Amino acid sequence: MNNIIENSHKIDKDYSEEIIEFYRENLSYFDNFDSISEIDTIEEIILIKQKYCEALESKAHYKELTVILKHLFILLEKIKSKSQKYDNYYERALFYEGIVFGRQEKYSESNRRFKELITIDPSNESYKNWYQSNKKKIFDKRLSLSKNIVMITTVFTTLFGNYIFGHFNFQIMIFVFVLFIGTFSFTHLYRKRSIKTND
Repeated sequence: MNNIIENSHKIDKDYSEEIIEFYRENLSYFDNFDSISEIDTIEEIILIKQKYCEALESKAHYKELTVILKHLFILLEKIKSKSQKYDNYYERALFYEGIVFGRQEKYSESNRRFKELITIDPSNESYKNWYQSNKKKIFDKRLSLSKNIVMITTVFTTLFGNYIFGHFNFQIMIFVFVLFIGTFSFTHLYRKRSIKTND
């Protein structure tokens, strides 16, 4: 075990291919950490797993990254209140978790992480950018859903309104039509504003 930790000091942790190769060669050690209790060793494993997370993120291997993040938070619990490196390691793990949720289009879950990260470091521009980007994507998804619902309602009312609503159909058609125009006008203006903001 000590040899693996010693060998980890010799690899270039900034080189994705090297860290991936090293981690996978020693997978049985890094994935069987339940019995490890020495704080220094746990810190070393956390550092290696975090570098592995960086490498996986660069390769877009999000499924595996999710598994490694679960390992990381288990290990972090072991050193909580016992290591001076805990806060730094926890923040980094939270950042990767926020990223992977964002990449998987789980924007609300991603933003819970970035909201906590902004509380930890209010000056971090990367955290703020991710948070705002996620908020925009959440709004876009809701707007798209609303637009689809209004479109389906308009088609349904046009085809079957007379049979279902009877003499109230005209008033309902006017309401649905106004809703249809309003939704699509808002969507158009919103998209136009978004393009100008990005420019």
